[in-house]
Amino acid sequence: MSRARSHHQGRRVVATLSLLAGLGLVVAIPPIAPAAEPPPNLAGVWLATSPRNAGGANRPEPTPRARADLEAFDPLDDPVIRCVMPGFPRSGLIIYPFEIVQTDEMLVFLYEAFGMVRRIHMDGWEPPDYLPPARSGYSVGHWEEDILLINTTHVAPGLLTGGGLRQYGDVEVLERFRLRDDRQVLEVEVTITAPETFSVPWVRSFTWELDPDGMIYESVCDPADSRF
Repeated sequence: MSRARSHHQGRRVVATLSLLAGLGLVVAIPPIAPAAEPPPNLAGVWLATSPRNAGGANRPEPTPRARADLEAFDPLDDPVIRCVMPGFPRSGLIIYPFEIVQTDEMLVFLYEAFGMVRRIHMDGWEPPDYLPPARSGYSVGHWEEDILLINTTHVAPGLLTGGGLRQYGDVEVLERFRLRDDRQVLEVEVTITAPETFSVPWVRSFTWELDPDGMIYESVCDPADSRF
């Protein structure tokens, strides 16, 4: 709308209100709703500050199937040795830095390890049933005040940990992110639900610190490297 047209309409509104007031009519003007607070800014490079051990005192007891696979696991069978990107949520809990790019419609998590990328849809999009499972699954998120909730489904079967604990394609992951200490610390509570692996959900917590001058470096992995 042009400025002249807007000004003209404004004068018409004022004239109408003056006429109604002159006739002795009371005009109720609805209050203007306050502008919504913008969500917290998670953008930046984040460095892990909490241990990323594969076990943990609160890890639920594996199902008989998962325990059998765990006991039979050979570390040389870990796909990361062949430079294959680990699946989620393992890929999201590794100790290497990651960067968050934030917009209103999407958050993008850029991981240094394996050059992994996660897209968090914030516009109400839901993954249709025909989508095939993916190593990182499909993630949708929303804000509840200052808490970012991310739900990830459609995750392909794979290892939950580098120690050989598996999930069988039934995993669902809920992450609750929040900032603290004047935006210097990012913390998350991760709830991993995988009925074929655990009888109850596995809840884990992690923290990162902001690196104001940080950057994500190229990840180079060569399966022919003699170190592997």
